[in-house]
Parts: sequence; structure tokens; C-alpha cells
Amino acid sequence: MTAISLESLGLTQEELTNRVVAKIAESMTTGVYHDEDGTEYFDDSNALRGLNRKIEAMINAKVDEIGEKYILPKITGMVENLTLQKTNEWGEKRGEPVTFIEYMVQRAEAYMTEKVNYEGKSQSQCGSYSFSPTQTRITHLVEKHLHYSIDTAMKTALNDATTNIAKGINETVRLKLNEAVAGFKVTTAMK
Repeated sequence: MTAISLESLGLTQEELTNRVVAKIAESMTTGVYHDEDGTEYFDDSNALRGLNRKIEAMINAKVDEIGEKYILPKITGMVENLTLQKTNEWGEKRGEPVTFIEYMVQRAEAYMTEKVNYEGKSQSQCGSYSFSPTQTRITHLVEKHLHYSIDTAMKTALNDATTNIAKGINETVRLKLNEAVAGFKVTTAMK
């Protein structure tokens, strides 16, 4: 009997090692599954899915760490030190420059004190001809919240009262029926 060598098969030791490693890797990363008809198909193995989840979590954690360490302080500094300057259509400065924080406060105040109609819509939302301001936006929002809170409380109270009244009526009817039944005397006579 003749001994078969790798060289006689046309393989080197390195090629054989690579093929074995590739087959092991394929069997670790590919799973065999069956669909509802019993047809076999191949997909990522549970081990590969778990590994991918761990890698993704590690990458996300590192990105968050880098973001908090380097990017967030830069952005915070940029926002805090940013100054805005109003200009006209030719780029000429108008008014005093303001920081971004001051600008945001001014915009919030303007938004909350803007006149709105009964629906809470501003003139720019309604058009200039059909707009009739009745209150500020903050007043509208407070009234809307109060209306919702009162409406919810009244519905709850009404449901509770209805439940209690129904129980009371049920109990009273039961008692009166028992009294009426107790008052009846049934006799039988034979002829």
C-alpha cells in the first residue's frame, strides 16, 4: 500500500491549514435552519449574532465615550460662546449682538407672549385677514391644560357617582323584592 502525501494531492501544509480553519469558521458562523415548510436554509448562527451584538455594543460605548470626552465639550463651548448679530438685507449690522442662550430666551419669551386666536394659532398660521387675536399663547396653553384637567376630573367623578348610584339602586331593589316576596302568602287548596 502506498502512502498518500499532501504533495501528491496537490496541497501544501499551509493550504490544508487554511481550508480547515475556513471550514471551522464557516461552521461557527453559519447556522442551518428550516422554514415552516421544512425547507433547509442557511443564515448567521446564534453565536455570530451574539458576537455582532457585543461588537456593536462595544463600538457604541466607545463612540459615546469619545463623544462625551471630546465632542460634547466643544459643542457646549461653541453654543455658549456663539454670538448672533441681526443684519438687514445688505448685511449691515442692526442692533446689539446677543449670545445664543440670550437669543433662545428671547425667542421663547416672544413665542409664549405672541397673540393667538381661540384655537391657539398665530397670525402667520391663519393669514392676516381672518386673524382675530384673543389671548397670548401661554394663556391659551394654560387654559387648554386646565380645561383638560377639569374635564378629566369631572368624567372620573361622574363615573364614580354613576357606579355608586347603580350599586345603591341595585341593593334597594333587591331589598324591596325580598320584602315583597316575604309578604306574599301562597296557599293551595284542593277541590
